[in-house]
Amino acid sequence: MPLDAVTNSANPADQLGRQNVLPASGLLIDSFRDDSACPMSSWRVPLRAAGRLAVHHGDQWSAEMISRDPNADDHVVAAAKRSIDLLNRVRVDLVTEIDTWVDRVLDDPGTGPLHTETIGSVIDRLAIAWVRCQRLIDHEAQERSASQADAALRQFRELARAYDDLVRDAREGCRRIPRWRALKSYGERR
Repeated sequence: MPLDAVTNSANPADQLGRQNVLPASGLLIDSFRDDSACPMSSWRVPLRAAGRLAVHHGDQWSAEMISRDPNADDHVVAAAKRSIDLLNRVRVDLVTEIDTWVDRVLDDPGTGPLHTETIGSVIDRLAIAWVRCQRLIDHEAQERSASQADAALRQFRELARAYDDLVRDAREGCRRIPRWRALKSYGERR
């Protein structure tokens, strides 16, 4: 099944007319495909960051493939590992950019139970799942096998629905979004 067939519980076109503070998963998925498309200026920060996360996860997937190549020279593997650290540093910055934006737009965090992850972390996982689907669908189309691609697509759909549920619960005050920041450092900042 093609990745374009992923359906979402929230229709992005409907969301434009509502007072939703956070973008629906459909808009995030659109930004994974094209990070220059942004229907509302109020969502520009998270959608552009989400698009850049998808690009970075694609680059990281490639670097990890190089680092796991049993025939790769040690220097090539070391360079790939340094690239992965740099990509992780940029990823953390993008997640922080999203979370900082969420902190600004969610005036009242609500009194509901605390969710286990920030919105930026969930969007990051959604971007990873999107890249995994793309890569496995492309790979398994060549191999004529669909089991891993089907599982990845199912996980991606479930995560997109869970994100939309989280957005709805946060909007209704049924769940609070944590205001955490990453504590892990990936090398020295310049």
